[in-house]
Amino acid sequence: MEALVGWFLVLILTGVIALIGWLQWNSYRTLGQRIDQLDSTLIESAGTRVENVLDAPPGSVVVPYVAMSMVPVQNMMQAPMSVTAPVNEPQAAVRLVQD
Repeated sequence: MEALVGWFLVLILTGVIALIGWLQWNSYRTLGQRIDQLDSTLIESAGTRVENVLDAPPGSVVVPYVAMSMVPVQNMMQAPMSVTAPVNEPQAAVRLVQD
């Protein structure tokens, strides 16, 4: 009877290990599709790890093992720059392009 319980536990543990392996493999297999679909859950997903940020504001940093953290932004007011038209070059409002 004890041997039967032991084999039952071995089968259960083997099944759990196989399930975890399959879940990891499936996550890796569908990663390209999720990126193509712009899946926003990739950021919070525990199955993915962000190592490179391709589109982020200057100064952004990837912190390992942190899903997401809010950082206060400094309020920097910049004076608007005035834009003037060139003085010496009169130009029409529409430029015609001819072949």
